[in-house]
Amino acid sequence: MQAVSMTVSARELAVLVVDALGLEDVDAAALDVTAPLFGDGLGLDSLDMLELALVIQQRFGVKLRADDPHNEAIFASLQSLAEHIGARQAAGG
Repeated sequence: MQAVSMTVSARELAVLVVDALGLEDVDAAALDVTAPLFGDGLGLDSLDMLELALVIQQRFGVKLRADDPHNEAIFASLQSLAEHIGARQAAGG
């Protein structure tokens, strides 16, 4: 099976998050990709994180584990999430 290189940008991830989570009042193009995903930022919660992890696995082939001790840093912003996905893809998943 041939490895597919699909680097993801934070902007592409913004569109994915808005679509996957049904955030109709949010303009993906206007999102600050460095803003927090949780709390005062985009306001996501733990259920949103699980849904997002599933969509990322389906779309990019990268598994995000709920028990990963680095989740706070990984899901800190769209930028950090995109960087993590890119690094995992480069490492082979």
